[in-house]
Amino acid sequence: METEQKLIKLLLDKPNSKDILLLATKLEGNSNFILSKEIEKLQGIWELRWSSSNAPFLNYSPLVDNLQILDPLNSSAMNLLKPRGINAIVGTGIIAKLNPINDIRVGVKFTHAGLIGPQIGFNKVKALAEIKKEQKGWLDITYLSKELRICRGDKGTLFVLKKRSDEKLFKRFQGFIDKILSKKELA
Repeated sequence: METEQKLIKLLLDKPNSKDILLLATKLEGNSNFILSKEIEKLQGIWELRWSSSNAPFLNYSPLVDNLQILDPLNSSAMNLLKPRGINAIVGTGIIAKLNPINDIRVGVKFTHAGLIGPQIGFNKVKALAEIKKEQKGWLDITYLSKELRICRGDKGTLFVLKKRSDEKLFKRFQGFIDKILSKKELA
């Protein structure tokens, strides 16, 4: 637990510290995560606080919330880049279906991508398109606690995410996904 608290402090106070990789790797080495026993713990909103990627959209920024909203019990997820401070499903989003593959691996199939705007009247402004060419990947969950998730992607990227308590935003996500799925079923 001491290592986790040190890592969380670094993520919050010094998000570019070189010690983040060392502490994350140490936590991974001591992890006993098993997906089938702890899948419900993945549910919620996770903020990307650090990654080993050089891609700007996969790195922490004080101006942008880089969120993963996970609902593994309903096999759905969304990656959402949005302006910090706005508590709504607004920004650039990628929607995915999730499926457990083994004790640590979650398969990801991206289904929709695009811009998601604010609610105007009864309609939500959006330019989400269904992804026609199959886009798949996976994540290995290498450490999970109530506050922290560490995972490795299919391209080798290490991600460190901190859990956010935001039931209101999570409910908005569920409603948003329900609308997308109901429109798909009607088509």
